[in-house]
Amino acid sequence: MKKLSVILFLFSLINLMNLSFANERIVIAGGSLTEIVFALGAGDQVVGVDKTSSYPKSVKQLPQIGYWKLLNIEGILSLKPSLFITLSDAEPKNVISQVNQAKVDVLSLQRVPGTIDLLYLNITKIADKLNKQSEGQQLINRIKNNLIQIQDKIANQPNKAKVLFLMSMGGTNSVAGKNTTADALITIAGGENLATHTSYKTYTPESLIAMNPEVIVLNNHSIEQLGGMEKLNTIAGITQTAAFKNHRIITIDDSYLFGIGPRVDEAAKILYQQFYP
Repeated sequence: MKKLSVILFLFSLINLMNLSFANERIVIAGGSLTEIVFALGAGDQVVGVDKTSSYPKSVKQLPQIGYWKLLNIEGILSLKPSLFITLSDAEPKNVISQVNQAKVDVLSLQRVPGTIDLLYLNITKIADKLNKQSEGQQLINRIKNNLIQIQDKIANQPNKAKVLFLMSMGGTNSVAGKNTTADALITIAGGENLATHTSYKTYTPESLIAMNPEVIVLNNHSIEQLGGMEKLNTIAGITQTAAFKNHRIITIDDSYLFGIGPRVDEAAKILYQQFYP
């Protein structure tokens, strides 16, 4: 009888733990983190996201807490979260401590360096927090297997594609350098990012012509800002590049660029196919 009581107690405790995980109210700051939570099958527990969270499409119906670099603490707490998952460099810098002071559980995760290993680590940490360890391992295995296939193909390429990533924002055109998601995706897909600076920087037409990329990648929002693909020639210097002359200007969905997330294998495949047609 005593043994049965212990078993029943443990069973009740496990059920209680599972129920607590199932009843989480999660608020997330960081598009890639939102994608991880949904990929783990916990999307139904998400009650709020930041502006960079755009995938899956259903997140657009959720309340927003601002941009992850300009979060609204009142907006976060108004959603009565039990768990706040955030990028460690979210701003304002005191947002994490303020949420903690409100007795909300916080999971703070690194954004840089934008590597596959960091992605796997973040998936593991989120999976552990949500009691989704099995789903987390399955997700990691899927990404690993798909990337191995791409790496095998890259190994057969005699030369790396020379690539630049351009972003157009408010009339200003910038090039993605090191420590950006764009740079990481170019590298994972087997390309060589010709930009050697860090982060995003504006460029001169002369520097664009001198680098002479074979492939130029733009995000969809940049194409919209320009007024469509037919307006590409308005980017100073672009018409004199090999990429423009050989019609090797490609676009990528903006949602891939909000951090290295669980669809990195999908993004890498798309880019690889464009780099090496």
